[in-house]
Amino acid sequence: MRVAILVPMMSGRGGSETAVAGLVQGLQSLGDEAHVYLFGGLPKDPRWLEPLPYTVLGSPTEKRLRRFHRYIFGLAKEFKRFSPDAVVALDSLRLVKGKLALTLSGSNASLLSFIEFPVDHIRMNRLLKIADGHLAIGEGVAGQLKDLVGKSCSDRVFTIYNPILLNCSIVARPANGEGVAFLHVGRLEFAAQKRVADLLVAASRLGGNFRLTIIGDGKDRSRLEEYSRELGLQDRVTWLGWKVQPWASVERASVLLLVSSYEGFPLILLEALSRGVPCIASDCKYGPNEILENGTNGWLYPVGDIDRLTELMQAVVDNPRILPAPEDVLASAQKFSAQAVAERARLAFATLAKPGAPLHPQVCPADDIPKN
Repeated sequence: MRVAILVPMMSGRGGSETAVAGLVQGLQSLGDEAHVYLFGGLPKDPRWLEPLPYTVLGSPTEKRLRRFHRYIFGLAKEFKRFSPDAVVALDSLRLVKGKLALTLSGSNASLLSFIEFPVDHIRMNRLLKIADGHLAIGEGVAGQLKDLVGKSCSDRVFTIYNPILLNCSIVARPANGEGVAFLHVGRLEFAAQKRVADLLVAASRLGGNFRLTIIGDGKDRSRLEEYSRELGLQDRVTWLGWKVQPWASVERASVLLLVSSYEGFPLILLEALSRGVPCIASDCKYGPNEILENGTNGWLYPVGDIDRLTELMQAVVDNPRILPAPEDVLASAQKFSAQAVAERARLAFATLAKPGAPLHPQVCPADDIPKN
């Protein structure tokens, strides 16, 4: 099977890049071919692309009309060369371009979306309806997609999850007497989506021996660092900034913390579990409650409930032995492995494959929709 993946311009530093790389490597592990098509030039940090087969379409220095020509006609030429069985687009505009290129190339490949954010946070989300089907990163997003495409086409939505590589080393926990090592990895926003200020407030209320390491950067970093000093945390918090490979900077970790208002499907939780690190996360939409099971691989708390967050953190500081064993934490990540995700994607591709017939949801009768 051959799969083309259409990717918008990205920084090279986010979870979407990790998801694309995981999907490609998962498909390759099954003997399939996958090729990434980048629109608008290389990302600012292209290192995530090094192990992947990819082609760049267009350049930010080109005039808009010339760039559009490269996007559509260049992609159509690539489709004729690569002959994909399925085309996967990461946003609504890539879906439009993919559909035009498929028409020009004469290909009957199925066209699917693979959206990394909640549907209600996507610009022009109604354009998602032009896809033949949808790969959902979690059940919450799958529900949104089913509402968007309607009941008659809801069985064209396939939950495959986001992929994670499981060939990582277990991260050691602090030795007895060293104190608890809390960890936060992600974009630094005071409030907004990431709510890092909540974490600092909770940390300021803790008693006992602990440290908090924060890896990441963002527009609110300076404000957050100042706030941590105001809260008296200057000797408790270490700010490492953004890292290409954040886990390479983690020598010890007891718990990873995620305190967001919302997520699409938080890969950082999967990255932690794959290293045997349990998590404390907000029970936000979407994803944490599909990943974490209280006491098995971590704990959930209500979004914005700093009192409950503090209680959970304090319980770990008081008795680190309540943490689940690293091996059990790692085992809980198995269903999110790159190979398992790729196998679910292949099922979607096979179900949607319908040579010689229109597959678009808006024109297919309900009776003609293949069942899962």
